[in-house]
Amino acid sequence: MDDYGFWGSWLAVGLAAVGTFIWRFAGVLLASKIPAQSPLMDWVNTMAYAMVAGVLMLMLVHPTGILAASGLDDRLLGLVTGVGAMMLTKRLILSLLCGILMFAASLHLF
Repeated sequence: MDDYGFWGSWLAVGLAAVGTFIWRFAGVLLASKIPAQSPLMDWVNTMAYAMVAGVLMLMLVHPTGILAASGLDDRLLGLVTGVGAMMLTKRLILSLLCGILMFAASLHLF
């Protein structure tokens, strides 16, 4: 398999951006026409949460790059700490910091 060349890489980035922006633009146009408390909007929200959960699980179970150098137990400890902090405090930034700090501490201490 050949690597992308310089222009091939930029073409791939440009096509990905166009594909993303088409759906975002369609969402902006359609959002005002869909009632917020409708079954369709519930489905859209469900799919958005499912996609985020899928990406999170993929990063947790099959990480790539520098994250692959850490163990599953370290990643799980950071996740459980962040989710626990979110349940207790209901503050996103604090929960993220708690999860990141626990992950970093588990990498260096255990």
